[in-house]
Formats: sequence, structure tokens, C-alpha cells
Amino acid sequence: VIGDWQEACALLSVLKSSVECTARAELTPVVGKLLNSLLLAYTYDESDLGQQKLLSGANETLLALVMKLSEAQLRPLYARIREWRGDIDELEKDDTGATKRYAFWSMSAVLSKELRSIFLPCLSSVLVDAIKELEYASSKLCGNDLFSKNAGGKKRRRLGGGEDDLNPYSLKPLQPILLCLESALKADAYEGGNWIRGDDGQRHTLILEPLGKLLQAKIPSGVPVAASLEEKELTTCTSAYQKLVEGVGTLDYGSVVGCIRALAMAAGDEQMWKPINHALLEACSVDDRPEVRKVGISCLKSIMESIGEEYMVLLPECLPILSELLEDEEEEIAGLARECVTLGEELLGESLEDSLS
Repeated sequence: VIGDWQEACALLSVLKSSVECTARAELTPVVGKLLNSLLLAYTYDESDLGQQKLLSGANETLLALVMKLSEAQLRPLYARIREWRGDIDELEKDDTGATKRYAFWSMSAVLSKELRSIFLPCLSSVLVDAIKELEYASSKLCGNDLFSKNAGGKKRRRLGGGEDDLNPYSLKPLQPILLCLESALKADAYEGGNWIRGDDGQRHTLILEPLGKLLQAKIPSGVPVAASLEEKELTTCTSAYQKLVEGVGTLDYGSVVGCIRALAMAAGDEQMWKPINHALLEACSVDDRPEVRKVGISCLKSIMESIGEEYMVLLPECLPILSELLEDEEEEIAGLARECVTLGEELLGESLEDSLS
């Protein structure tokens, strides 16, 4: 057990420097021992500050190690860490499991960002786990009647009973999962989107379904959300929904909207854009929650800006919702809708006034 996390952080720093200065051939025989040391650090959960510092140090050291290894060595190393994390079928069994899951996905997010497309085979090996985590989060934050189908076509069992029996700590892995997927999808988009379009589009469907539900999540204040804003701003101005879903102050930590944008960029064709567009329009239609409408219309605008003229094939199905939002009682939402219309007119080279009336 790591009692003094400050001392452990210092040791990790020394370990990282040693790894960086050691040749691959000399590291290979001690990879197992190095990994055991890092896994010990990953289990620390005595204090939030200590956990974050140790997690950061362990991730930096693991990344230094991975950079010395070949792709062939990376996959069994990652598989071993997955085995250490354990099964995630019982997501609320205990906090120790949540600590391991949080560490695993935080580590995966670091590798996904730094290794880019090299990490995609590793992500493929745990994608089903990531989907289970996302479905669990959506079942807890969006109601207990949500379920989906797995890659085999069978309905999954319901994973929760709603907010009443929520263990907030069990949702701590959600943010690093979103960041891991966002980084991977950005890398895939850069490489042409072959990963997300592979498997007959099933990866796209499985990822999007819980993300679409999470656009309408209700985030209790107790759910852990990392952000880079000042503490005063967090408590007085920014809701948990804004941070976790909209992405306010969480650019480096993960958000639902960031992940959906990356998914749209990687998808690259109308067939896969259409369900994304549908999820956003559903969010734009939530009458009693202006924060959800704002997220829906701002994400739609961002995707239109990023993809450009090719996305205009879906504009006709957006126009009825845009027409309604132009009259929204929230001035900011009406303004975003007007910006979407203006952007559409610029991309099409024609006026949309007749279509909106």
C-alpha cells in the first residue's frame, strides 16, 4: 500500500528518467517488474490530490516505457493492464473496481492521444468495454429505460435503476473514456476514417447510441468531473452538465460534445452523419431544458463548420428545427440558430428564407 504519495511521485519521476535513458534491449527483461510498480500506483485512492498526482506520474512513466517498445510488444502489455483492471460487468460492485477502471481509461486516454492511429488496435480490443461503460453512464444519468444492442444483435440487460441508486464514484471513468475515444477518432479521421467505418459501421452505431443519450443527461452535483477552470468559476458559473456534456473547461479532460464532433469528422459520409444529425436535432427539441437545446444547436453548428459543404445534404432535415429555434425564448439559442442558417446559406450559395417560412 502506498502511504506517502509524495514520496511515491518522486520515485516515479526517477523511474521515468531511468526508462528514458535505457535502451529497448535492456528494458525488455524488466518490463514486467516496471509494470507491477505502475499498477501499484494506479490503485491508490486515499486522497483525490494524491490519486491525480500518482496517476499522472504513472501515466508519464508508462508512456516513456511504451515509446521504447515495438507495436508487437505494446499489445500484450496493454492486454495485461486490461486483465489487471478486471471484469466490468458489475460496474457498481465496489470502489476499488472503479479506481482501477478510472486508472485504466485515464492511461488509455494518454496512449490514445500520444500514439494516435498506432493505438487503434488496442482500442479495438477494449471497445466493447468502453461501450458498456457509456451505456452504464447513460442508464444512470438519462433514466432506467435505456438499453441498446450489442454487436451480436442481442439486447443488453439494463445496467441501472436511475439516479436514485447512483454511486457517483462509479461514473468517474466516464470522462477519460470520452477523451480516449475523442483522441482515437481524431487520429482515425486524419488517416481517412477506416477504423470507424470498418466492421460494417457497427463501431459507429455502438459509440453513437449512448453518446446521443448523454446529450440529454442530468448530471448530479456529486458526479466527479475534472475541469481546468478556476475553482470559483466552477462553483458559481459552470454546471456539471456544461463541463461533462458541453465541454466547458474540459478540453483536456473529455466531454460528450467533443467526442461526437470527432465521431462526425471520422465518419466522413452521409450514411453515418445522418444518425449523428438526428441525435443533435433531438437534443435541440427538448422543450424544458434550454441547456440541452443549446448543446444540440452549438454542436450542430460546429460540425457544419468543420465538414462544410458536404454536410449540406442533411440541411433540409435541420430546417424545421432551426425555424423553431430562431424563435427560442433563450436569446443565445436563437442566435446560434441564426448562425447555422447563415452558415448554411454561405455553403449553399443561396437564401434559405423561403424554406424557413
